[in-house]
Order: sequence, then C-alpha cells, then structure tokens
Amino acid sequence: MSKSERINQEMLFLSGKQQFNLADLMKEFGISKSTALRDIQELERLGVPLYTEEGRYGGYRLVHQSLLTPIYFNEEEVSGIFFALQCLKFLSNSPFNANYQQISKKLLQTFTQERREAIIMNTDIVHYKGVVQVVVVDNLALIFKAILASQTLKVIYRRYQAAHKEILPIRLTIMDGFWYCIGWDLEKEAWRTYRCDHLEIIGSESSKEIVFSKAQIEASYDKQGETYRNLNFKVKLSSKGKDHYIRRHFENMTLSEQGNECYLIGTFNEQEADFLVDYLLGFGEEAVIIEPNFLKKMYVAKLQHMIETYNG
Repeated sequence: MSKSERINQEMLFLSGKQQFNLADLMKEFGISKSTALRDIQELERLGVPLYTEEGRYGGYRLVHQSLLTPIYFNEEEVSGIFFALQCLKFLSNSPFNANYQQISKKLLQTFTQERREAIIMNTDIVHYKGVVQVVVVDNLALIFKAILASQTLKVIYRRYQAAHKEILPIRLTIMDGFWYCIGWDLEKEAWRTYRCDHLEIIGSESSKEIVFSKAQIEASYDKQGETYRNLNFKVKLSSKGKDHYIRRHFENMTLSEQGNECYLIGTFNEQEADFLVDYLLGFGEEAVIIEPNFLKKMYVAKLQHMIETYNG
C-alpha cells in the first residue's frame, strides 16, 4: 500500500472515532511508531481536526465536523468507480431507487473538463457485457426497507398459483436477469426463495419483529440446505463444460478436479430433478452424468422426448 493510499484509509478509519492513539494506527495498518507519527503530521497538514491529549491515558482526540477532509482517489480508482456505475446501467431498477447514470453525470461534473474527457475515454475502452435485467419490478425498495427493519411482509406469491404468505425477507439477489428475495416463511418455518416479479406485497407487520443474527441466518440456511438437498450428483465435464459451469452455476454445486478429469458435483432434492436435468442439457455434449442412475434416465427421457418432437 502506497503512502497516499494509507493516508486515505487512515482518514476513513478515524472518521468513526472520537479518540485514538499511536498503537491504534500501528496495529490497524501494520506500521512502525515513527511512520505513525509522520502519518499524523500528514493528516494534520491535510486539515484533519485533531489535538493531543496529555497524560497516562492520553492520545489524540478528533473534533468532529460534518466532513473531516476530502478523500482523494488515484486515476485507476476513479476509472474503477465509473466502470462500476457503467455496469449498473444494465439494471432497470434496484432496491435503492437510484438513477446510476444520473449519479455518474453528477460525479463527472466535479472534475475539470480535461479530467472528464480522460475518465470517459478510460471507461469507454472496457465494455461490460452482462445479463440484462429481464423484468422490471416495483417492490425492491419495500423489500429492502423490510430487510433493514427486520420486518415481516404479508405477500401473495403468484409464480405457480396464488398463495398467501407471511415472510421475513433477509436478502436480495439478481441472477439470470431476475431479482430474487430469500426469506423465512413463518408458517412453514423454513427458508424459501421468491422471484420478486411474482411477489405482491399486501402489507407489513411492523410490530412483529423477528431478528436473526448474520451467523444464525447462515447456520440455519446451510442446515436447511443439507437436510433438504439429500441426494448427490456427479457429472463429468470437458474443458468447454468447465467454462459453461463458470459462466452459470448455483450454490448447491461445485467443481472437483481429480487428476486430469473435471467433475461437477453437488446435492439436490428429488423435487429439483427436472430443473437439474434442464440445467445439464445446456452443457450439450460437454457433460456426462455419472450418478445417480435415475437422473441419467430422466436426462435420456428428456432427450428422447425432444427427438420425438422434431420427428413428429
């Protein structure tokens, strides 16, 4: 880490503190006492409002303002920020109701004309070709707000058939162009994944707070996955098949390199077998199912049905 980068990181580190001492900087950034003293001098030169407290428990105290000091980014960091905003143009909507292109324009206005032209040229050199959001949904902000408040939602889920549910949402994710919400189904007492464009929110229960810690969520979610997905599968992949897996895969599967061979291994529930067969069909000749046998039979039956459709 260069000195300028370290100074920027120290500004962020100190912004949430009322007081600190040399040992705090030395431990956090792995620097010597003499380097910490020089950094403090540099922070003061940049305008960070701090003063020295004498005595046994002395150190440095910060005089907090609305903004301690400007944060400076190097050329690569600036390009990285604008490239990230460029990626977000593929999202029709987000949980933050933010217009990312408008944000980009506002940020550009803070630079000189020469710097703006350089930033635009740098970000135009690299193009992001990702998965475009397929369906626009209007409930992301409500779900996001409920997640922050640990608030349950009354919903109607219409993906297969209309079902009234009460859920505690804990996570939003976008995959294959669709927004999904992971939530705790209060009636079934189980984690479920809901596609947001099929999720109609009809009310919230602000008085019914159910709080899970991050560790509890991960432990409970993992345990349910192990219990629910009680069948193993193994698929041999070619090098092209490996590339296909890297482009699109799911949390219940992983790659296993065994000598010169590559395998896709994972777990699934019998109810997910049809989905898994459809997924494996996408590999074409680059994947061969090793086990279980009933999955191979389902795969072959699907191929035969497809052949009959064309022959017919």
